[in-house]
Amino acid sequence: EVLRSIRRKSLAKLRKEIEPVEQRTLARLFARWQGVVQPRRGLDALLDVIENLQGAPLAASLLETEILPARMVDYKPADLDTLVAAGEVVWVGLEPLGERDGRVGLYLADKLPLLWPVKPADGEAPLSEREQAIVAYLQHNGASFFQPLHDSTGGGYPGETVDALWSLVWRGLLTNDALHALRAYCEKPAGTGRNAKPARRVHNQSSFRSRRTTPPTAQGRWSLNVVAFDATRNNPTGQTAWSHAIAQQLLTRYGVVFRETAHAEDLPGR
Repeated sequence: EVLRSIRRKSLAKLRKEIEPVEQRTLARLFARWQGVVQPRRGLDALLDVIENLQGAPLAASLLETEILPARMVDYKPADLDTLVAAGEVVWVGLEPLGERDGRVGLYLADKLPLLWPVKPADGEAPLSEREQAIVAYLQHNGASFFQPLHDSTGGGYPGETVDALWSLVWRGLLTNDALHALRAYCEKPAGTGRNAKPARRVHNQSSFRSRRTTPPTAQGRWSLNVVAFDATRNNPTGQTAWSHAIAQQLLTRYGVVFRETAHAEDLPGR
């Protein structure tokens, strides 16, 4: 009877330790874990923020107006430019959102091969002729600016090449070594009414007038996301490695992971 009593009380104590907390307690944990309660400053802090967020589908229009400024003291877009130009950080498109926005993922460069989602080969619409020409040119010549890409696809109306570039971006096949094109893509055009306000810019404009005719949404050097072309990642070994890496990343991002986490992240395979 004494042993039964000890066992009963021990189980009751253990059950109490794993009782769910209230939602506001979880919200406080997430806010502190994400650095919103105690934002930091500097390039090293920005790297920590990106390491925490890497792989999460983030709306490009909110990235530098809401998401990063909430976690950084006196956030400067130039700091993110510095990390991207130094090869520390890579941005990749995940999906379009309407006509002038999309979800992007930020990655530490050496973690992109581990965290890039394993996607089934079927279900993707075939590339257009111009998109195929861009991919072939980049595979042969490496990272390139807009004009050589445009000329290699037959020239003509530049808007067609720009549209093809961004179609490849939202497929996750293309990236850029700067963020100027992404910022220009997400800028809302100024209205034409009496009370219209100029479009807001989150980056500092350089004090020079470009002599080139490159559209703002095509600036920078374009390159292939080579991880997306790696067919070996679709084998069981590659899928297991990705599952392990993404599980570790979710723990890093949230501290506590549950079923709804995978649903919110829109992970393949759930």
